[in-house]
Amino acid sequence: MTALRLLAVAACAALFSSCSSSIDMPKGNSNGYTSARIVKRAPGSPAITNSREKRVHNLIQSNIRAQFKARGMGFDSPNADLVVGYMVVYQDNAMTTSFDDYFGYGRENDKILSEAHKKGVIEGNRPDYFERAGLIVDVIDTKTNKLIYRNVSVGDLVNGASDVQRKEVVAAAVNEALSPFFK
Repeated sequence: MTALRLLAVAACAALFSSCSSSIDMPKGNSNGYTSARIVKRAPGSPAITNSREKRVHNLIQSNIRAQFKARGMGFDSPNADLVVGYMVVYQDNAMTTSFDDYFGYGRENDKILSEAHKKGVIEGNRPDYFERAGLIVDVIDTKTNKLIYRNVSVGDLVNGASDVQRKEVVAAAVNEALSPFFK
């Protein structure tokens, strides 16, 4: 999947929010937690070699980190209270795919992808060709391994975005998906 597909995670749309009846969408908050970290990728995962893709993942992760640090929480501790996972979903008129190496395991990855495809492609009613991306952010309590928060940001792709635009789009997507966790 190219970075252009990843960089468009922007304004919230109804695609995934309509999934809430069949996909677990807990809306817990940060009260009582003091630290977090990003989910660890599987050791055998192939390296991300595309430089734009690397930049986009770095942007997503640095924005997640900034959200927690801005609220006075520690980040990147191996013994963190919370683990944050994210999945990037890409979709056009014909197909839906995802990058879930940083999402972790056992939290409906395939079900989310299937539901996104059903809502956006099969039942979608956009008459013109489109490309969009979604960012799904999960927050898991490390003591209970329970999913306490899930939210989504979805938007159309910004093709040919500059580095500045890419930073803004990714920051907006992470903020939209994660900021309700801190309320």
